[in-house]
Amino acid sequence: MKHWIACLTLLTSLLAAGCDTVNHSQLQVLPPKGETKARVTVPASERESVKKVLTDIATKLHFEDRTQLSLMPEIICSFAQPDVKYPMRVVAWVAKDRICIDLFQRPPEAGETEAYRKLRDEIMSELEKNSGSGSRSSAR
Repeated sequence: MKHWIACLTLLTSLLAAGCDTVNHSQLQVLPPKGETKARVTVPASERESVKKVLTDIATKLHFEDRTQLSLMPEIICSFAQPDVKYPMRVVAWVAKDRICIDLFQRPPEAGETEAYRKLRDEIMSELEKNSGSGSRSSAR
């Protein structure tokens, strides 16, 4: 009888805990090929270009600007969806000689949602359009 109680307790705690998955993509805006070793930080013009691209997309999709609430150092911008069941969040920040753009969503089930894929693809295509300076984008 004690084994049944222990098994029931374990099963109940496993079911109560559930699974918690998070979709996370990191897009990187890399320096131009010739500047990879010479560049120590990201120029302000490149930061502004990424900020403009993300701000335009976030405004179109009705995201909230949460840049002022962020505690991350070297943040460029931060946006999140308000008042939706499975919100997405976009954060751009500087890491040494590159810009990292993190995209997060806690989906209803395992796997990427259609909205998540569309947002990631739109960000990548807009960054590629605006990389006239020779910068490169990559997804991780």
